[in-house]
Amino acid sequence: MPERHTPETCTCGATLVGNARFCHLCGRPVFESIESEIVEAAQSPAHVPPVAAPAPSAPMPVSFGNPIALRVAFLMSLAIILVEMIPGVNLLLPLWWLGAGWCSVLLYRRLTGFGLSVRAGARLGSITGVLAFLSMAILIAITMAVMGKEVFAQMLKQDPQISQVLDNPPVLAAMFVIFLLIIFAMVVGTCAAGGALGARFAGRSRADSQV
Repeated sequence: MPERHTPETCTCGATLVGNARFCHLCGRPVFESIESEIVEAAQSPAHVPPVAAPAPSAPMPVSFGNPIALRVAFLMSLAIILVEMIPGVNLLLPLWWLGAGWCSVLLYRRLTGFGLSVRAGARLGSITGVLAFLSMAILIAITMAVMGKEVFAQMLKQDPQISQVLDNPPVLAAMFVIFLLIIFAMVVGTCAAGGALGARFAGRSRADSQV
């Protein structure tokens, strides 16, 4: 850097001290470069570190640990229960199970904005079917507890041989378990098929999908 020679006097007429950078009387910078550096420093914006953009959140897998999936499945299971209480309409239960699985995929996509693969749609439909079956099992248990005697009496009137089954608790329990397993397979399987069809034909709202 070249050596700077301090002038003897300032523009205001004051005599400058040797190697002075500013005038002691008026405060004017002795060297024009100093003044320009001060102006540039005052005008230059403060350095702001760049802010990293937040990484896009990955979609949660469809499972019982997904709260949105559970909420959707629960709402669809309630819809199935309401349909079962309507006389005449409840005769088309397999169709409503299929529709519940389909609608669960549409509702999930609307709430999250993510599309579902066929496998994920089937999983969401099966979760809906499990909750629907549990609701049905609770209703059946309540109905049997309240009207069990009347139901058994009507069964005896229609077929007196049923009394042999009713008098054998192990056989009655085994038949009841088999009945529940058949209903479970039908409900869960049909709802899973509806979820898979919904994911297959409803399209995807985004490029992201859950596997």
